[in-house]
Amino acid sequence: MYDLFRKIVAEWKGFKAPSAIERDIEIDFSSNSIIAIVGVRRAGKTYLMFNLIRELIKEVGKDNILYIDFENPKLRGIGVEYLDEILVAFREIFKPKKDKKIFLFLDEIQNIDGWEKWVRALHNSGKYKILISGSSATLLSKEIASALRGRSINYEVYPFSFKEFLKAKNYSYDIDIIKYTEKKGEILNYLNEYIRFGGFPEVVLNSESLKDKIFASYFDAIFHRDIVERYRVRNMNLLENFLMYLLNNNTNYISLGKMQKFFNTMGMKVSKKTLGEYLKYAKDVFFTYPIEIFSYKIKDRLQYPKKIYSIDVGFANSLSPSFSKNTGRLYENIVFLHLHRMRLKKSLMGIYYWKDRVGRETDFVITDSLKPIKLIQVSYDISKPETMKREIKGLLKSMEEFSINEGLIITGFYSGEERYGDKHIKFVPLYEWLITNS
Repeated sequence: MYDLFRKIVAEWKGFKAPSAIERDIEIDFSSNSIIAIVGVRRAGKTYLMFNLIRELIKEVGKDNILYIDFENPKLRGIGVEYLDEILVAFREIFKPKKDKKIFLFLDEIQNIDGWEKWVRALHNSGKYKILISGSSATLLSKEIASALRGRSINYEVYPFSFKEFLKAKNYSYDIDIIKYTEKKGEILNYLNEYIRFGGFPEVVLNSESLKDKIFASYFDAIFHRDIVERYRVRNMNLLENFLMYLLNNNTNYISLGKMQKFFNTMGMKVSKKTLGEYLKYAKDVFFTYPIEIFSYKIKDRLQYPKKIYSIDVGFANSLSPSFSKNTGRLYENIVFLHLHRMRLKKSLMGIYYWKDRVGRETDFVITDSLKPIKLIQVSYDISKPETMKREIKGLLKSMEEFSINEGLIITGFYSGEERYGDKHIKFVPLYEWLITNS
């Protein structure tokens, strides 16, 4: 076993960390806490680590840095009791400076059973600055919170935002110029690509002919490695159909009762408890996100249907052709993802939907400490009078409900402002909203 570890460490010594697109994520090394980087598989966690390593090498040199990829097939099934030998091999080969801390980058650490106690012991020794990554929200919440007992700072990594997507395409812009010149066509072309294929880094940087194959491989890895193996799911056929059901119902209202009825009519008998567990698994591995209706009553938030959103519109487009035919739903999913990235920087921010008893609704209610502060509708095409009337009616009603005088409708192309008594509604095209709000 020790010879294997020496080989892995020696490979790291000869490895040159590649450069990658700089992400809009700032990692703070100044605290003594463990840094946890989590997010959906293939969102760029490893390359974020590589960027951090490249910068650290300038400060401390590579001799005090060790990166271990626990997705490495050579480490599959390894027991936690052997992990100390990796550090022995590292000290033998690198001979790190004793007067400086060792930076440990532990990628996909959740693959090792019992990793928590080992990491905590290393942290307690005071000799290491530890960065861990994983493709599961339970790594971020339950496992880190309980096992590391408040000793971690958590960062979530998602597929590229639209601004990061434009950076990956080497496209520079001035929003004021774009709004009033033919350059608007250029950015709309990029937006159309982003709406079709999403923001997974590998997908963005590959040719169109390979994109659907990449999505299929991602789904397979999430399905088998992140859910089936991790949660020991036995009915894989039901689980696969459940995940496809979620993709087909992106931006729609779902409930356990409705899902149970659907699967029962398809000849797949399943309990609400099992469906609730599957929904939790899908959320834990960042596959989908359910949001609740806004209500001050916890009972209402739990009982009313949830709206479901995909981690990436390209995922849904590739695996669920029916979803790709509705541009309005694509726009809404992209707006949710952008709001969610904003929420990561604002700990008290909440995202809900609103709907009254007669069917008037508002897509997003943004809260601060459960107080509604912003209301957003998403409507790709409001050129039809009946569509405009419906969107404004729902927004005005929620503005009245929450005593908010300003509302926002995110559109495909239309830009403008309207007043309705003391209520003010602003219309902003999606591309403009995405690159001016962060």
